[in-house]
Amino acid sequence: MHNVTAPFTLLLGNLPTFVRLELTRLLHAEPDLRVIGTAASATELVAQARRLRPGLVIASENQLSSLERLNRQHPVPVLLYSTTASDTAVSSEMAQWGVIGYLLPILGKDHPEFGSYRQRLLQKIRAIRSGFATSLAIKRPAIMLPPSGVAVIGGSTGGVQAIESLVRTLPATLTSAVLVAIHLPAHFTESFVNRLRRATALPVVVGQPGTALEAGKIIVAPGGQNMVVNAVSRGPWLSWHTGFTTEAASLPDEPSVDLLMQSVARTVGRNALGVVLTGLGRDGTLGAQCIRQHGGFVIAQDEASSAVFSMPKSVIQTGAANIVSPLSDIADYVGRLATQLRINRVSSFSSSTQFATR
Repeated sequence: MHNVTAPFTLLLGNLPTFVRLELTRLLHAEPDLRVIGTAASATELVAQARRLRPGLVIASENQLSSLERLNRQHPVPVLLYSTTASDTAVSSEMAQWGVIGYLLPILGKDHPEFGSYRQRLLQKIRAIRSGFATSLAIKRPAIMLPPSGVAVIGGSTGGVQAIESLVRTLPATLTSAVLVAIHLPAHFTESFVNRLRRATALPVVVGQPGTALEAGKIIVAPGGQNMVVNAVSRGPWLSWHTGFTTEAASLPDEPSVDLLMQSVARTVGRNALGVVLTGLGRDGTLGAQCIRQHGGFVIAQDEASSAVFSMPKSVIQTGAANIVSPLSDIADYVGRLATQLRINRVSSFSSSTQFATR
């Protein structure tokens, strides 16, 4: 008998029905443990965790995309139920999201090894309760997550209003970095950034040499300079940072949308998204073509919602646009594409890890 004053609470994610029922039955037989809820969807998992404040979440592999958001809004240790992974250390990326270990496939009570399985499971959960894993999950210093991809948004005439409208509806859980290049004089940069800060809860900064690209961060290219993105290796880690270039753009506009898009395409490849908004001229066309050539995705604003259609029209006429969209729909595309890139990366990493451990 464990001498505790209150049960340790667990929230179950979207687990198979058999697993959920067996876990609930097994845990409710212990006076110091209690399942306080289940969550079928990623959104519900975060909402339930914030409301019920469990000591531990047991999530399924198909809820990986919600763990980053969960860790931001209610840090809690997570055991990941897996039918394939071995009981080894989790990846560094998953550890950043609060995952502290795997829960191996559950055994029915009639299985000959059920007793030892039950003992290991209860020991693992009680070790978490003891505070060791909880301390790691909650007290660890905040880690800024690398972006799932990089969205470059460019425009000119009418672009200030268009960007403000777009960022206003970007999801708070955005997993990509956002780079903004609008043709503006240098002395308008700070006022433009302040407008964007009032429009969104996401962090908005002026790009400087060495500014790190992070999930959900909006980086504005300062007027009068051409900003680019570079890959920086620090030990085993690769990160992306902004810098400035003296390379001459094919057009005189500054900051150059072409140069920024081209540098992102060459740096992040198919994880690049180009968005060309309202504006006069054809800046962004060469950049959009480069993004497509490297496997990325391009969105052009449609004529009906553009103040001046020249820039997106040029992209469309060259065949570089994957989608032609009204301004009101572009933020949704940016959010969904960023989420899909995150899921693809996690799935790819998980598959390679499973292969390596077999």
